[in-house]
Amino acid sequence: MPQPSSLFKEAIIASFASIAAQHRRSYRSGLWRLVRCELEPYPGRLTKVIQYTVATVVAAILVLTFQLPSAVFGVYYPLLLMKDTPAASFRAAESCGLFLLFAAVLLLTGAVFVLGSPMLHFLWVVCTLFLAGWLIEAAEDPSAATSFGLFAGTGVDILDARISPEVRFQTILYILLSLAIGIATFLAVQYVLDIDKETNGVRRGLHARLSLVCDCLEVISDGRVPDPLLRRRMRQYSMIGTGRLRHTLLGLHYSRRVHDEQAAAIALIGNMMDFTCELVDAPSRPVPNQRERLRELVNAIDQLREDLLAGRVPGLRSLPAPQPGELRRSPVYRLEYSVAILTEIYSSHLISQRVPEEKQKPKGLLRPDAFADPEILRFALRVSLAAISCYVFYWAVDWPGLSAALTTCIVTGLSSAGASRQKQMLRFFGATAGGILAFVAQIFILPRVQSIGGFTLALAGATFCATWVFTSSPRIAYAGRQMALSYELVHLSDPRYNVGLTQVRDRVFGIFLGLIAMWLIFDRLWTRPAAPTMTHLFDDTLELIAELPACGSLDHAASVTRQRDTIDRNFDKIRDLADAVLLEFRRERGYDLTARSRIRSWQPLIRIIFMLRIAILRRGLIEEPGADDPRVAEAIAVSSRVLREVRGMTTVDVSRTPDPPLAACFVPIPQAGVNEHPIVRIAISLATLSAYLREDVLLDLFS
Repeated sequence: MPQPSSLFKEAIIASFASIAAQHRRSYRSGLWRLVRCELEPYPGRLTKVIQYTVATVVAAILVLTFQLPSAVFGVYYPLLLMKDTPAASFRAAESCGLFLLFAAVLLLTGAVFVLGSPMLHFLWVVCTLFLAGWLIEAAEDPSAATSFGLFAGTGVDILDARISPEVRFQTILYILLSLAIGIATFLAVQYVLDIDKETNGVRRGLHARLSLVCDCLEVISDGRVPDPLLRRRMRQYSMIGTGRLRHTLLGLHYSRRVHDEQAAAIALIGNMMDFTCELVDAPSRPVPNQRERLRELVNAIDQLREDLLAGRVPGLRSLPAPQPGELRRSPVYRLEYSVAILTEIYSSHLISQRVPEEKQKPKGLLRPDAFADPEILRFALRVSLAAISCYVFYWAVDWPGLSAALTTCIVTGLSSAGASRQKQMLRFFGATAGGILAFVAQIFILPRVQSIGGFTLALAGATFCATWVFTSSPRIAYAGRQMALSYELVHLSDPRYNVGLTQVRDRVFGIFLGLIAMWLIFDRLWTRPAAPTMTHLFDDTLELIAELPACGSLDHAASVTRQRDTIDRNFDKIRDLADAVLLEFRRERGYDLTARSRIRSWQPLIRIIFMLRIAILRRGLIEEPGADDPRVAEAIAVSSRVLREVRGMTTVDVSRTPDPPLAACFVPIPQAGVNEHPIVRIAISLATLSAYLREDVLLDLFS
């Protein structure tokens, strides 16, 4: 007869096994929902996919007609340049061209001076890989720096090949020529096929999200249940987030004011999508007069969309009065003050005709702190050590076909472990999917094709699939690039028809070797998980905003501009790190996800507070009437106090800290008069939003 203790142990083991199985099922189902939402169509997606597919086919025909070796790079590189508008793509091509020219000069110099000595050749490889890793972190344009790393990694393989010097020189120059052909072809095709050159992806994306929110609220206000199609679209936009819009915004040449407006609007409308999805999927207890309030919201959003499409400044909408705890958690109330804050972003009192429009300075090739930041040096050492280990390994076993490990180490290295692991996983699965497509085409399709027309149809089909994945959000977009590169590497590496399948095998094994090196070396040296990096960067950003001066001075304009640029970069990094946290499975994962949720909830308000502080600062430079009003200085002091109290709140556990200092930080909401000066109205909005931020933080802490 079994003992009671053994039965108790078996019951405990069985319960833990059941919990683990449930977690695995929920993880798989959640992952499948994410992938399905990412791959569903959205406005403008098909146009982008057709543009790149046509550019790929045209570039492939050109490079194959002239029988250029390594034509794969001329066909693949335009995917690095794919931006929302032709102007943004041209600026990316400019930076990419400079880095590629530098890589070609470096490779030709190495071919002349170091091939005669094995020791010099090895040292040259080490320095080249270190430079590639350093540029990825130090360059202003990561895509351009990635192009240098890809070309340099390929060049190392060419210099190691047992070919004559003449063939080696010709191969490097032919690669550069195929790159020029591919880039020029893509720019020309995008300019010709870009039907709507006036409306960019940010405006289209914001308009589509506002329309979807409006449709859902209109249905609910009529007492009806949204149909399955509307619910699926709402879940799709809520799940994929706003990462694609944020990355598109970075490539647009906006003025500083418009860039700040659009960035704040993207974050705020992303939260509105989450609130509406919560209202659709999990309807809570109705708030008083819910239907009337929802109809008013629908009218306000419709008017806001019309004003934005017509280029008018939307009318200012008053903020709703604060509500008690349970009502404040209501999605209806959060939508009300989100719409009010959205009109505040575009409000005319933030725009001063007397203050000259501040254009963003054109970015250089390198970041201003490229030579002073020790983190960049550490990052380059981690990447280069992993790549050098792969280089030594595949030559020690005499398997040069594994050289894809070098580019794997170069292009998957990111500053946080979670972001790097995300890119490594996407590279592996994308390359595997592209390899499978290449196998299928090589075995079943191409042997039955007798002309270049059939070849281009197969290439167009594979490119269409890869580009469809690439036009997803940044969470999985990199897998699309790897699908295209793997397929094109098999069929475009040589202008003649390739009957072997060893290239696919070697490429997949090389990628796997690079991932092992990154996991064993890169993720162990000076590792920084994404979650602590995100929370520390968030706290530092709050302190930088609080330290902004209360009044402007021309003597300190340069330092304020640098501080403002740092804050803007930090906001973008925080959102990227929040996405990377999802792929970090640490022991503290529960706390990490809580901190991520809090930061995503608070950041839109904090960004708008930052905009208001900048608006007051700029108006103070011209000594606008009302700048000396005591309410202005009081609002600045209140916002600084609240921001400093919010520091550290992302990781606070109220069960251990039941009375956080923020709870005692009372913030009164001031009232505006009828004919207030614009700067005073901005200050009143600043104090009001600081009070709203405090209430939101306390609500999230104790909910």
